[in-house]
Amino acid sequence: MTLDDAVKHQQIDDKRAIRNDTLEFLDTKRYSKSKKEFIRYGDMHLDHFFRVVNSMLDNEDVLAILIQKIVTRNAKTN
Repeated sequence: MTLDDAVKHQQIDDKRAIRNDTLEFLDTKRYSKSKKEFIRYGDMHLDHFFRVVNSMLDNEDVLAILIQKIVTRNAKTN
């Protein structure tokens, strides 16, 4: 099951539309070192996504990544 599939199931279960920020996140891409290409988060299988997040948490650059995301989101809203 991919993240796209999981969110579609949630939409059906909750009887609510998918939030725009969630859709934006699903369309975000990250570079896969193993595949040597960009992969859309929505296309990732759940277990792969969990492994990616876990590896990010183990990475010392997590704080820099979080700050960059916050700054980018604030710039979009202003």
